Amino acid sequence: MPCNIPVQNGVRNPADCKCYGAVMRTYNTMVKDEPHHIAMEAAQRVYRFHHPEDSKEDAQLTVERWISAECLH
Repeated sequence: MPCNIPVQNGVRNPADCKCYGAVMRTYNTMVKDEPHHIAMEAAQRVYRFHHPEDSKEDAQLTVERWISAECLH
């Protein structure tokens, strides 16, 4: 369950995003066999597929925030 930490502008809340599960599955599956940065890039690609309107920076911040929050819980 994600916490309600205030986020920066451009970072989506996981509860509001239908692609959250796909992004996290991609990262968690890939990080088992690949380096973190490769798994992160794959997760960002999945996110950007679902949200082409977001900038590359916003996508990166969103995915990093989601992954960091999951690691902390």
